Amino acid sequence: MKDNGSMSLPALAYEGGTRAMTLTPVIGTPRRKHAEVFIPGEETLADGEMRVTVLGSGNPWPTRAQASASVLVEVGNPERDIFVFDLGTGSIANYASLKLPVNALNKVFITHLHADHMGDILTLGGSLAKVGRADGPVYVWGPGGTEPRLGTKHFCEAIHEALAWDEEAGKGHINPESTKIVGTEFDCMKTQVVYDKNGVKVTSFPVIHCISGAVGYRLDFAGLSFAFSGDTRAGWPLVKACEGVDLLIHECFPPAAALAAASGLSIEQATMTLNAIHTSPKAAGKVFSLVKPRLAGLYHTLLSPQVVSMLFQELGAVYAGPVVQTQDLTVINVTKKAIVSRQAKVVNQLPPIAGKQRATFKPVQIPPPAWWAEALIPID
Repeated sequence: MKDNGSMSLPALAYEGGTRAMTLTPVIGTPRRKHAEVFIPGEETLADGEMRVTVLGSGNPWPTRAQASASVLVEVGNPERDIFVFDLGTGSIANYASLKLPVNALNKVFITHLHADHMGDILTLGGSLAKVGRADGPVYVWGPGGTEPRLGTKHFCEAIHEALAWDEEAGKGHINPESTKIVGTEFDCMKTQVVYDKNGVKVTSFPVIHCISGAVGYRLDFAGLSFAFSGDTRAGWPLVKACEGVDLLIHECFPPAAALAAASGLSIEQATMTLNAIHTSPKAAGKVFSLVKPRLAGLYHTLLSPQVVSMLFQELGAVYAGPVVQTQDLTVINVTKKAIVSRQAKVVNQLPPIAGKQRATFKPVQIPPPAWWAEALIPID
């Protein structure tokens, strides 16, 4: 990354690019050959392997090119567990394109309760229960707040209550257990293990963002590790919790001038947003230099050729390690031997895949409202 003058990055995916946005798509020596692009359904996850897919690389405003924040992790344990860290608006659509079962998407870890990090939980809890996510509740882990109304448990209860009409309308033909949202919250100020099952351990740690009540996560599995910062300024708790991870995806906001030009914010607002709430390229480079991941990943960037080039140059001035600027559907395979970064080639209109059903539920017909008898137009 130091050779900024000769840097030639791949084209962005939404402009027709097919490669991951990195100068080092392969780190190490893979044991198997990987296709140049990732084709969902055509590559089996190996035992002990980890596959990380960015479902949302973007910002508070979702676009067709960038869903809001979300990162999916598949692990090669016998259960082939799936975890998602944040579930911002638009990320469910990207999950649907991966040919993964909707029934398996039931473990969500929220970094904080900004709308662009949890907007699609409503869709996961309500809509996907209609198309195969039928075994039981959505389980959500997240930080407590400085008062109960600012915590994850209150949020989950409120979302479930907001889905009351949806749940009532599904009575009879939808398993009522699958419409529940079960929240587990923990102290946002402690570094602690919040999940430990089937060989997978998830640790939360506090991060610096807006107010108390934001965290990041580290996932450890089979000697491999992944960490996700959520939204944060450069902070020591993250560095101490994530030192030496295989893959760290850390937020990296564009420079203030680029943010102002792209978003309509004044330069004063953009500068305040960057310096007081988020991480600049220089600060991200400092974090990576301290953590020393095998691969550093960036997210929460406004993707344009000008901004990405500027970002890589600023980052490269302070950090020389391998970096990938994640986009929606950037796929990163992690093994002890190698890390391989690619873009997925997906089908945009893919029917939902239910997956293996473990719960027994027999649908029944519920009598319709009496007024329908006169209101319906006879067809036959």
